[in-house]
Amino acid sequence: MRAREGYSSEQIRNEAFAFVDLNKQQRRVLEVIRKWQPISNERIAQHLNVYPHQVTPRVLELRQLGIVEFCGEDVSQNSNRKVSLWRINPKGRQLSLF
Repeated sequence: MRAREGYSSEQIRNEAFAFVDLNKQQRRVLEVIRKWQPISNERIAQHLNVYPHQVTPRVLELRQLGIVEFCGEDVSQNSNRKVSLWRINPKGRQLSLF
């Protein structure tokens, strides 16, 4: 049986705009990344007034959803260690925070 014309493009569209229900912490992290990108976990934590270990899992979750991506490295202001920088994935899912 053959799919009706336009079916494939509709499926691709539906997948691209799939509803993603972000929790409060994920939304807060995403807002900071969107505003200050490229940004490290350390800087995200400073903006949110939390510890970096509270930010790291949220960034990982956003990466797994394809919303955030790695965009380079920098040196930490506090420890002089390499840190990863994150930005909104321009080819990933686009979400409205409102």
